[in-house]
Amino acid sequence: MSNPPDVPRQARGLRRYAWYSALEIWLKGFVMWSALRLIGMTVRTESHHSEELERCWRNREPVVLALWHGRAPMAVYFYAGPGAYIMNSTHRDGMAVSQALRRFGFHTTGGSSSRGAVGGILGLVHAFKRGNDIALVADGPRGPAGVAKRGAVDLAVHTGAPLFPLALSASKCRRFRSWDRLMLPRFGARVVMVAGEALRVGTAKPSKQEREALRLELERRLSQACREADSIAGREPEDY
Repeated sequence: MSNPPDVPRQARGLRRYAWYSALEIWLKGFVMWSALRLIGMTVRTESHHSEELERCWRNREPVVLALWHGRAPMAVYFYAGPGAYIMNSTHRDGMAVSQALRRFGFHTTGGSSSRGAVGGILGLVHAFKRGNDIALVADGPRGPAGVAKRGAVDLAVHTGAPLFPLALSASKCRRFRSWDRLMLPRFGARVVMVAGEALRVGTAKPSKQEREALRLELERRLSQACREADSIAGREPEDY
């Protein structure tokens, strides 16, 4: 998501106090959850090519899910698995997002590709071993947008789980001027999810070149699914 605008100097000073930080995180998380919840009460949802994913959910087979950062919030309208863990930033904004996701039944582990990555990944692996799904924003937390990082592939290799690219779109939406061009549906929108073909990488340790090839293939499938989701929603197709 985009960085918040500069706050008044007095508020920046208050951030030194733990009680103020906790209140700020709670309020931001509540606002995010409320907005998504209210919008979700009015949208129409539809899923495409999700039969294999839904079969895994019915059989309680944990999977790894990969999404683009700018479209990930809409996933809360579709997730129907045994409980998903997502790695989120330990920054205030990331903690606020965690608050909102928990209200939708998601779980979070602290960390990102730039801070606390090892601890966050270990938390995801432990969650998988308990039977939970893993969800990762492939181009997070800071981009470049539409460029997949290796995290999702590495987790799929480590766990042996199928890696599903998920793309989301909306017929009516707002796209923010953030690095990820965050997309949020408008009231009454038609929200579409397209599940791309799963990558099944197995547990054999791939070479560096093979991991790069898998990363590029995930990026291709995510972008392809994204274009299809846009087309179904009646939007000009985009890669992310």
